[in-house]
Amino acid sequence: MNECKKIQQFITDAVDNRLKEADKEFFQSHISKCHSCRNDYELDVLTKDFVKTKISRQTTPHEIASRIKQDIDKHVAQEQRTRGVFAQYPLARAAVIAMLVFGIAFVLYFLNSPDIQNTVQAADMMDKSIENYGLFLAGTIQPQQIGQNVDELRDYFQERVEFPVALKPVKDCEWVGGVLSDYDGLSLAHLVYKLPGGIVYVYQTNWNAVLEGDKISLSNGAVTSLNQTGWYVNGTHDEYSVVMWLYNDETVCTAVSSMEKDQLRQMFAEDTQE
Repeated sequence: MNECKKIQQFITDAVDNRLKEADKEFFQSHISKCHSCRNDYELDVLTKDFVKTKISRQTTPHEIASRIKQDIDKHVAQEQRTRGVFAQYPLARAAVIAMLVFGIAFVLYFLNSPDIQNTVQAADMMDKSIENYGLFLAGTIQPQQIGQNVDELRDYFQERVEFPVALKPVKDCEWVGGVLSDYDGLSLAHLVYKLPGGIVYVYQTNWNAVLEGDKISLSNGAVTSLNQTGWYVNGTHDEYSVVMWLYNDETVCTAVSSMEKDQLRQMFAEDTQE
């Protein structure tokens, strides 16, 4: 318990990679044996990475940017046609310019409102998987159904979703939990495996819905890899692994864990076919 208190004081520096070598060795040794402290550390890493990912410049969609440019060009043309009149009546010219500036400012504010961004840009499945993994570690999301093996969850999922859910028996699994949710009318299935080494989270939905990209989307690289090989392994995160695969060509699955990528992929390697 005293070691855990000391580790809690080291977590922030460990996340920021500022630990001294002696403390780093002690820290890594402890979290390799203490699942509670490891989960706290992973949650901090996920939180920092999620914030860093989300705080970025949002690109205005091409269609909307074109409409704004057309509106500006139209107003400029109108101003040029009436330049002689405005030269005689400077107050009228100032009023039109003020209206134009106000209109553009309103459009930009409208584009940056959360509701509009949600309709323009579909949620990225990779980002949502990583975000949900952190929420499960923190206990914010709780399983709706828990069993000792996946067979106990089969009926629960089969009666509630329109796509086949990948239910993989896992060696040494302490328990497996299931959660169903809905994203703008799209059914989502979530599995949580509790292993001696930590949590493995699996996010699943309809593959065709992801290809359409209206609600849930993926990068072009991920889609290409999944279409060609049935697998996609994300190599951009050092602290946790993200592995994606297709199940029965109908379901796309994303697994997130602190275990090595090859180990995580092997864990679900037989799930590509039923």
